This record gives sequence, structure tokens and C-alpha cells, in this order.
Amino acid sequence: MPYLILFGTFFFFGCFCLSGGSSLLQFYIDELVVNRAWMSYDELANFMAISQATPGPIGVNLATFIGFRQQGVFGGLLATVGLLLPSFIMMSLAVRSYATWSDKLWLKGLLYGVKPVAASLIFSAFVVCLGMSIFDGQLPLDQLPGLVSGANGFPALPALRPAMVALFLVDAWLLYRKKLSIFQTIFLSAGIGALLGALPLNLL
Repeated sequence: MPYLILFGTFFFFGCFCLSGGSSLLQFYIDELVVNRAWMSYDELANFMAISQATPGPIGVNLATFIGFRQQGVFGGLLATVGLLLPSFIMMSLAVRSYATWSDKLWLKGLLYGVKPVAASLIFSAFVVCLGMSIFDGQLPLDQLPGLVSGANGFPALPALRPAMVALFLVDAWLLYRKKLSIFQTIFLSAGIGALLGALPLNLL
């Protein structure tokens, strides 16, 4: 039964991985942190950071890590296969059928309909990443609809991390103004973060 739960959990994630593993961050928090307590929020935040500097997408790395932690090597393999299997099935069907159905209006409508969902998942991941980095805790994403409608007023936010806000702005400037590569920016930020963590100033 533990193997089946492990496989089913990551198979479920794989079915909704519409725009990359990072877009499922809120799913990971709800299922892996809150419902199953397979890892803590801080562990997920640290894992997210590590995955940016190591080979492989975060979804596959996370599946392998959680599976190995829960059920050893076979658990890691099972969770990884569970995550990748839906994409393999859907892509196999798409490759075989796209040439036949590419001119069908219903297929074009399906693809257009998926785009807003993918955009919303990416936005959700962006908000979660803000909470993991420049804020000292998770942002109240569930209160966003009330904020947009004005029904609940502005929700209370966790405290900002000034050093991380400054680093975020520097990274954005380096990426978009100086055209520094993503890898250079990641390793530069990691080095600055390590330096700030070593200083006895409690900046992180």
C-alpha cells in the first residue's frame, strides 16, 4: 500500500504538470507538506533552491528524493516513474494523433483553453517562490480572490527579508539589463547568500 500511495501521488502530479514542475509548487505544499507531512515547508523551500543549481527539473528531483526517503531506492524509482508516466502517455498519443487532428477546431480550442491554466500555475509558482525567498513565510495565496474582489481587504503578509529583496532586485537587473546568463546569476546569488549567512548579522 505505501508503494501504491507513493506512485499514485506523483502520478497525480504528473497529470497536471502543464508548464513544468515548478508550476506545481502549491500542489507540493498542499499534498507533501500539509496533507502527508512527507517534508516541511522549509525543506521544500531549500529543495527548490538546490534544484536550481543541480541537473534535472525540480519535479523529477523531488519525486526521487521523496520516494527514496519514504521507501528507499525502489520508492525513488517508483515515484519518478509515476511522475513521468502521464507525460509519456500524453506525448505518445499527441505524436501519433496530432497530424490527423491538427486542423480540428476542438483541438485548437483545447490548446487555447490550456494556456490560461498554464499561466495561472506559473503565477501561483511565482507567488510561492516569493514567500520562500523575499518573505519570511508563505504568502496567503488562498486569499487572492478576495483581495481582487475587495471583499476581505488586504491580507496580512509575512515580514520581508530586506537582504533578499535587495538580492532579488540585483538579480533582475543582471538578468534583464546586463543580460547575465541564468546559470551565472544563480551561482552568483548562491555565493552572495553563503556570504550573508556566514556573517554574524542575521541577514537571512
